[in-house]
Amino acid sequence: MKRLFLSTIAATLFLTACGGPAEGDMSASEPDTPKIDVTTQTSTETARKPVSASTNQPNILIIVADDLGWADLGFRGSDIQTPNIDRLAAQGIHLERFYVMPICTPTRSALMTARDPMKLGSAYAGFQPWQNGGVAPQERFMPQDFQSAGYQTAMIGKWHLGHTTEPLVPNSRGFDHFFGHLNTQVDYYNYTVASGYDLQENGTSVQRDGTYATDVHGDETVRYITDIRDPDKPFFAYVPFLAPHSPMQAPEALKAKYPDRKDRPFTQKTYAAMVDSLDHNVGKIMDALDAQGIADNTIVLFFSDNGGLAAFGADNSPYRGGKLETFEGGVRVGGILRWPAQIEAGQASDAVVSVLDLYPSLAAAAGVDMSVEKPIDGQNRWAEMSGKSSEIRDGDLYFASNSPMFNRYHVSVMEARWKLVQIIDHQQTSTDVETYLFDIIEDPTETNNLADAHPDEVARLADKIRVWRAQHPINGVRVALAPHPGWRAPLDYAESVMPSSELQTGQFDSYVKGMRAQILQQRHGDKGKIVYD
Repeated sequence: MKRLFLSTIAATLFLTACGGPAEGDMSASEPDTPKIDVTTQTSTETARKPVSASTNQPNILIIVADDLGWADLGFRGSDIQTPNIDRLAAQGIHLERFYVMPICTPTRSALMTARDPMKLGSAYAGFQPWQNGGVAPQERFMPQDFQSAGYQTAMIGKWHLGHTTEPLVPNSRGFDHFFGHLNTQVDYYNYTVASGYDLQENGTSVQRDGTYATDVHGDETVRYITDIRDPDKPFFAYVPFLAPHSPMQAPEALKAKYPDRKDRPFTQKTYAAMVDSLDHNVGKIMDALDAQGIADNTIVLFFSDNGGLAAFGADNSPYRGGKLETFEGGVRVGGILRWPAQIEAGQASDAVVSVLDLYPSLAAAAGVDMSVEKPIDGQNRWAEMSGKSSEIRDGDLYFASNSPMFNRYHVSVMEARWKLVQIIDHQQTSTDVETYLFDIIEDPTETNNLADAHPDEVARLADKIRVWRAQHPINGVRVALAPHPGWRAPLDYAESVMPSSELQTGQFDSYVKGMRAQILQQRHGDKGKIVYD
């Protein structure tokens, strides 16, 4: 593989790349599978030995939109035409309290590992092309367990979890088949990011002659379902679309469908067209499942990786805030789950489900054993997701964002009743903190700040956030919307990935496990972890 080849870029190119300009307050029976002990270490070779999956095990299809607003679907009253996603919702269950992280990379890392992104060093910001980090190779990813259980696994779309070395890319994280992009902010027509080409199939660059990227993703998913997969084995497919994330680009014919929307000063018409195209391609995928006769036994899960950006035309109403913020509009997204063989159509659930819960929940639904070596933060919420239970989720949920402003953090903790939001802005010689306390049951739209009335609750919850943030690796990813002056972009991101054979194995132990690290850790206290995890 080629080394990094380099060309300069404009520092402003990534202003909105999974951390663009912050938009303010605009506002049938359950499968008989055992419970999973998520805290038990199961690192035996037997647990990871591939087995033959049963043909009656369900297929798994996870479809993720990028920056879709809560209210931007037809069945929620939007003017955007989304008949296919609406049909998916009508045939399944709406998850009305489905929580993700407020930006791209944290949600994706939580989905893949069931572990809190704060521990992974991926909580605050998205990995940019000029950063060489990623989710640590020693973390177990969800498709690895499905792969070990005999499933065939595939990913089509946007990765955004590490792109510089072979251990960080999809084919090393449990996906037999990968077609898509390693980075975010990819141009929809020429597939470049920071002037480097970023479209590949299993490590080799591919050309698609300027076809709109959302159509590419839909067509490639159909190709996988129709031509690539083995019909005698179940599949696990992850389809994270680029849309409707910036750059704001869409076919002119689709923009023409929304004449009442304007693209000045914001890109509302283009945004609507991007969501329209997303829906069209979801429809193509659903039609492929029908044509193959596998729709009834395929679990389809659809959600957005975070709330939308109002500046680009998204609508998160009635919730406060949006992408990059830890108010409900940034972290509460519409989840849709369909499994005709097992889940009654036309339901809605108010049970709290986190993206952290998807790994253990889907594993339970499919009868797949989890072979995690570390305690996970997700819970098996399959009964709640499938409408069989409304049990309250045990434990707190935490959210964070350091995008887009350097040294400015949005953080929050949510209990069953109380939710504390802090906006912490570190100036050169001082720190400003905005504090909001909400009764999230009585006030889900977060209109009534109770911080002054309940100072003891504020102090208690703020201390929870302090302890939680102390888990962050000190060199985990933080906002870096412009590259180091010495960085140069590769000509091709697929060819620039450094192979495992040219890398050291394990961590650089002299830095992370020696006496020096122990001494520094004592001095750092709750500022973060020097030794990973």
